[in-house]
Amino acid sequence: MHKTTGLAAVGILFLALLAGNSSLLPAASDAGLKVYSASTVMKGDTYFMDAQLGYNLSQAALDALDSGVPLTFELEVDIYTPRKWLWNKTLLRSSHRYQVVYHALSQQYIVTNINSGIQNNYSRRNTALLSMGRINDVPLVEQKALPESDAVMVRLRVSLLIDALPSPMRPWAYINSDWLLASEWFKWELK
Repeated sequence: MHKTTGLAAVGILFLALLAGNSSLLPAASDAGLKVYSASTVMKGDTYFMDAQLGYNLSQAALDALDSGVPLTFELEVDIYTPRKWLWNKTLLRSSHRYQVVYHALSQQYIVTNINSGIQNNYSRRNTALLSMGRINDVPLVEQKALPESDAVMVRLRVSLLIDALPSPMRPWAYINSDWLLASEWFKWELK
């Protein structure tokens, strides 16, 4: 037997073992939250934020939602001035919460902006999640609250709030990666 043929046989054996035992393979999940884009525009003397988010929920989260479990998501917004040698100086930190819940009786998905109390109803889950991903005209900060000379940055991320799940679900959600849904920080310059 040639050395290369022996290595090929070992490789085929290794692949066969992996195929037979899927627990050795990493989980192939596309689930996750993402900030695709975000920007600010000044209207009057106030900066407003627009953003496009993606809610690609895990199967466990989708099953829970379809069973009537409300899912609450938090958009965290930090406005800060970057520093070279020290930590960034946070000027403002805010959060905006959205909840989606399925009502079996009406067969509607209800999306609620918890900060404003505004509710919208959708007959399809995908439409409800897409609507949560379109963030428009969220007031952030007045221009007079910002420093004159420093560069000001904004960062945004979205995450599923496990603490907002029903109490019996929380312990499992904290240790199960299907429930640990959060985006990376998305950063851009305010001015």
